[in-house]
This record gives sequence, C-alpha cells and structure tokens, in this order.
Amino acid sequence: MNKHEVCIDYSKLSDSELPITGRSVHNCLTGNPNFTFEAEVIPNLKVINTDYETKLAKAQNGTSADIIAKNASRRVLSDALREIALEVNRQAKGDLSKLQTTGFTIAKDNKKVGTLPKPEGFKVTGGENMGDVLVSVDANSNAKVYNFYSAPVPAPANMTEWRLTPSTTRKKNISGFTPGKEYEFRCAYQGADETLVYSDSVRIFAH
Repeated sequence: MNKHEVCIDYSKLSDSELPITGRSVHNCLTGNPNFTFEAEVIPNLKVINTDYETKLAKAQNGTSADIIAKNASRRVLSDALREIALEVNRQAKGDLSKLQTTGFTIAKDNKKVGTLPKPEGFKVTGGENMGDVLVSVDANSNAKVYNFYSAPVPAPANMTEWRLTPSTTRKKNISGFTPGKEYEFRCAYQGADETLVYSDSVRIFAH
C-alpha cells in the first residue's frame, strides 16, 4: 500500500495561486484536532500570507522595489508552507483521511506511470495585456508540471534553447513578448519519468 503525503513544494504556484493555498492551509489547520503545532505557527502563517497579499497588490502597478519586496515575501510564504507540510506529513504518517483535512494538495503517486503522452488540445492566444500570451493544453492527471516553451521564429532546433515556462496548471498567461513579432510555441507534460514528448508547434504574432 502506498504511503500518502501532501506536496511540500509550492514555489511553482503563480503569484495569485500561492496566497489561495496559504489561506486554505491556515483555515483548515486552525483548530484541526489531527495535528499539533507550536502555538505561533498557524497564526504566523496568516500574518505571512497577508503580508504577501499586500505586497503582491502593491507590486501590480508598483516600482521595481515593490516587486523585489513582493518576491521576498513570496519566498517567506513558500518556505513557511514547506515547513508546515513537512510537519503535516510527519504527524499524519500516511493517513489520507487526515491529510485531506489540511488544505494542502495531496501528492500524486506517479511511480508506476511511464513516459507521458504527447499533449493534446494545445492552444495559444493573446494574453491579458500587451506582450502577453495565453497558453493552454488538455489536462493530464499524471502530470506534475505543464512545461510551456516559446521561441522567436525561426526557433532553435534544440529545445533547451527555447524559453521554458513551467506551470502547475494547464493554463498560463506568459508575459515578455514583443508585439508584432512571430513566436513558436510547444508544450510537454512532465511526470515522474523525465522523458518529455512535445506537442505540435503553434505559431502566433504577439499583440
């Protein structure tokens, strides 16, 4: 029987997704009879999460200093979630019913799954703002990460030279493209097996 655990790494969540996880964990572990923490641990998580949300909002239209402050606060929140998740796994001892009360994501067991298939339903459209691109692909339950690749046309033959944007969700808004310039995009599911099978290419002009 496989031992169940929660995910411990939340550093790959988007800026907007991370505080949602923080709030969920705080709410679920406050007064949770299945777990025991030092008195300040869970209340401090709320303080850290609120600090990050405040700095994130300020960084939206803020200065470079605001962005640096947001990124520093993000790391503090990611580290706090990691420490709590490690302790949750230690105390739960693989009990799935307890882990499901924590607000954390249950880790997938991909050990028996081999190379993931070629992605289907890969689409690329204009993004939320000028210079943004929205990429999406059909979900795969065995994928830990959705890897999105982009490169100016003509794209390099070697995929390692393409820009890689990993995502924990099947949709991602990516910034930094030059309006009017043509780009080529591909994606790949990443699971326990490190072998990647790439999607067909999609080309669009950035807006």
